[in-house]
Amino acid sequence: MEIIKDIGNLCTNCHKDTSFGSGRFVNRIPSTTDTEEGYMCANCQSIECDKCDDISLEYEIVDGKILCGNCLEENVIV
Repeated sequence: MEIIKDIGNLCTNCHKDTSFGSGRFVNRIPSTTDTEEGYMCANCQSIECDKCDDISLEYEIVDGKILCGNCLEENVIV
């Protein structure tokens, strides 16, 4: 069994500082990998939209495709 290392305020993906005042504090989430425990910054949480290719933190998966908020609104039938 591997020991999980606490990396404090560092992002578990990009290893950049997510502490208050770093510019990455807002929207960070607690994160644990196989080897590290810390936070994940918003940039590392964001995903590319399958329709418009924009990078978005807010998205939904519809019919197996990742859609950002703008494309999701376009996809809604009124």
